Amino acid sequence: MSTHESHRSYALPTAPRPASDRGAVYVEVEEKEAWNAAVANLGGSVLQSYEWGEFRRHGGWTPLRLLAEDGASAAQVLLRRLPGVGGSLAYAPHGPLASDSADLPAVARAVAAHAKRCGARLIEIEPRVVDAPDMETEGFRRSASSVQPRCTLVVPVRESAEAQYAALPKEARYGIRRALRLGIGAETSMDEGVDLEFFLDLLEGTAERQWFGLRPRDYYKLLLQEVPASLILARREGEERPVAGAMVLTFGEEAYYLYGASISSEGENLYASYLAQFEALSAARRAGATRYDMWGIPCKPHARHPLWGVY
Repeated sequence: MSTHESHRSYALPTAPRPASDRGAVYVEVEEKEAWNAAVANLGGSVLQSYEWGEFRRHGGWTPLRLLAEDGASAAQVLLRRLPGVGGSLAYAPHGPLASDSADLPAVARAVAAHAKRCGARLIEIEPRVVDAPDMETEGFRRSASSVQPRCTLVVPVRESAEAQYAALPKEARYGIRRALRLGIGAETSMDEGVDLEFFLDLLEGTAERQWFGLRPRDYYKLLLQEVPASLILARREGEERPVAGAMVLTFGEEAYYLYGASISSEGENLYASYLAQFEALSAARRAGATRYDMWGIPCKPHARHPLWGVY
């Protein structure tokens, strides 16, 4: 398991410098398979996938997919109208992408120029790199905040459940055994209609306890329908309602743990979340993933951090 400071957030509020004539030539891509192949080849995440762009249309965003003719760089930029002021906001989650991170400033400048021609007044980018060298020289400013988590844990997906279990920390192995002894089982849902409602009930209860915000239920329903995903639920034997669950997205060789929930244990630790995560790793393996992104931890973890329990 490794810790990654995954990206920085930058914003460009003014027109970019004119692109050099020697820069890459970008074309807009509308074909799903071609776009996803290009993104996967550049190591892009699910947030740069074709499916994610289409999913975000429901939130008022329009995807603009730009690919360099040589395939060495790309960006899916989401555009949304700015009410009252005219023009659009442009946002590239986990983008732009470049085969060489040293090229990111030039790529970002070119992408910003395309977005400006499409009416963007402000572009925010969150390249999935530890740092983007010389980005400020292109007119971008580093942001104090970000939309996506800045730091994460990435777990290797092993070749079998047995190998995965052996690679887990001692506490995690204990948690899995304990949950099984308590009569809890975990599985990937085959009935996402009813089970999703159960999971969202669980998520709402978790949000209320942990003081984090939620989107409307339709957001999660559309996400599960339109982006490759698995719904994992852990239940007590003989019970219909789950005690823990997770929603996991997949793209290429990566899986992403976006949402998780569990019941209040009321003094008894059921360890159901350990079992749900173990099943999520199995679902990732079945989907062909080799890496499992835990999707967000404190960049500097300490016991008083509000997300220490998550970490």
